Amino acid sequence: MTPNILWICTDQQRWDTIRALGNDHIRTPNIDRLVRDGVAFDAAFCQSPICTPSRASFLTGLYPSTVHGTTNGNLVWGEGAPLVTKLLADAGYDCGLVGKFHLAGGWHRVEPRPADDGYRVFEWSHAPRNDWPEGHGWKEWVEAKGYDLGELCQDLTQCPPELHREYWCTERAIDFI
Repeated sequence: MTPNILWICTDQQRWDTIRALGNDHIRTPNIDRLVRDGVAFDAAFCQSPICTPSRASFLTGLYPSTVHGTTNGNLVWGEGAPLVTKLLADAGYDCGLVGKFHLAGGWHRVEPRPADDGYRVFEWSHAPRNDWPEGHGWKEWVEAKGYDLGELCQDLTQCPPELHREYWCTERAIDFI
């Protein structure tokens, strides 16, 4: 029987921002439960402190320099190696992504996807902004609920929790599962 894999990638979250990994001054009950019931790589190191190179590394298993993904804001993913999601899809897994991908820049545009990333479902939102006209899953979800993302983004501190991008990511991931 093939095991299920739930891969959660938080953006720029260090190990010491999780209670279950030793920080007694923070509350992270859901992540703590994943640490307790799943796998926590507590002796792992990222290959780059920069977003895109780090993702390039963990999605290919190679150093960022090997796959020519060493900076943020690149126009396209250089297709330097197959992504782990492509390999999983080829092995029969049904892969889905909800949220930020960030192997190429997404500033004021939908990030171009790799030629074959392995994802059957791809619901994308690069950032909690409203600066691209289409292909923005969170914006479409907010609008389907009768709200205007442009208005909500003017002061995200006033955005109702049930309209947060993280809420959307969670809801859509659960729907995929």
